[in-house]
Amino acid sequence: MSQADFYILPGADEDSRYQFLSKLATRAISAGHRLYIHTDSESLAERISERLWQATSISFLPNELPTDSLHPPVSSHAPILIGWQAGHMPDTPDMLVNLSLDFPLQTQQFSRIAEIVIQADAVLTLTRGRFKQYQAAGIEPRMHDMRKRSA
Repeated sequence: MSQADFYILPGADEDSRYQFLSKLATRAISAGHRLYIHTDSESLAERISERLWQATSISFLPNELPTDSLHPPVSSHAPILIGWQAGHMPDTPDMLVNLSLDFPLQTQQFSRIAEIVIQADAVLTLTRGRFKQYQAAGIEPRMHDMRKRSA
């Protein structure tokens, strides 16, 4: 059964979301996971890709974007694939990081799903809806309140 982890961040800014994404991706890759990061647009996917390539001053997170607008890379060797359309999802899914405002339709293909939630009203409203959608799809949602950890 799939599991959806909601990471609730203390801030409302997108930058904190991408900083947390870098930490989460580093841990996931170290544990042997292959990530698919789902975004809302090609431009956002490109910005995230660039951020991951420059994760820290001494390291980077190798990633790949789809080669066309409909398909994932044919043979991706990068541990992270970033896409923005349903056709971009990998053939062998492992872990999904949903940075889209929508509920991804192929969620049950993934054993792990991560939602990174910032304190922006629109994001919080949509996240509450996705939480219920995961439950309705038979996916166990779990909350991780990162606000308590930063205090």
